[in-house]
Amino acid sequence: MSKSNTRKEMERKLDECLRAGVRLVWYVDPETRSAKVYDAAGGDRKLTETDELDGGDVLTGFRLSLADWFAEAERTGPKA
Repeated sequence: MSKSNTRKEMERKLDECLRAGVRLVWYVDPETRSAKVYDAAGGDRKLTETDELDGGDVLTGFRLSLADWFAEAERTGPKA
């Protein structure tokens, strides 16, 4: 997510992804250091930087510490 994304725009994009058959969507918000996970069954959950993203049954075995991700993003800065 970027500062220019509106809530309505993100809802539209999520709907488009799920209708297209995407089974797992992660919205990562660097400003709040959190993420929201959506699945094709209509479930959603909010994660904080103390949590890990996982790939569920879409990316079996994938795990990523949000704290590590945010720390790396801060260290390397935005890419042009």
